[in-house]
Amino acid sequence: MTQEFDETISKITKEEISGKGITVGYRAVSVLAVIALVLSLFTPLMLLSNWFILFPLLGAICGIFGLYNILSCPFDYTGRGFALGGIIFSFVIGIAAAGWGTYLYYFNIPYGYTAVSFLEMRPDERTGRVPEHIMQLAQEQRKVYIRGFMYPGRQLSGIQNFILVRAKEHCKFCATQLNPFDMVSVHCTGELRVPFRTRAVHVGGVLYYNEDYHSNLGGVPFHIEADLFR
Repeated sequence: MTQEFDETISKITKEEISGKGITVGYRAVSVLAVIALVLSLFTPLMLLSNWFILFPLLGAICGIFGLYNILSCPFDYTGRGFALGGIIFSFVIGIAAAGWGTYLYYFNIPYGYTAVSFLEMRPDERTGRVPEHIMQLAQEQRKVYIRGFMYPGRQLSGIQNFILVRAKEHCKFCATQLNPFDMVSVHCTGELRVPFRTRAVHVGGVLYYNEDYHSNLGGVPFHIEADLFR
């Protein structure tokens, strides 16, 4: 009699684990699995602040521990779908939000700034005049957003003044040998101080034009009072 009872329990256990639909008693939904799914739904908030990266991290951790508890105690807990959903959503949405946020930060033009390039700031080869829309930006002291490379100096951190050049190759030569319109002098305003970077950077700030740059040895025609550095 006892042997038959033990065999019946063993059979039910095997069928329950194999997922054939036999239910033995009440199973509680894993709280960690539910929390994981809820946290994963808040992952898009990463676009608002880097602090919200805690949502996908905690969601993935709760999902993993929740799934572990469910698999370890299949007769006590259920909610494997919640756990898997929390893990997958945390990773997929988290990676997508991080990628989109990186794109917006480095490549999207900030509100209130006008994107310009070194090439469009060059004067006309025939007339020698700076393009009108560039002069208008300078005369109205509008904020511009420009990409370039930092000309190397002695200071590596806490930099307030530097020269921004058009191409990375320019950094290997003396600034006085460059086309003045391939350089922009930058002054960081307020508390903005920047580190030296070898890769391309983006600078935003008020644009000024120096008409007397010819009379200054090593002078450059454009100057930016920067309040943005990326």
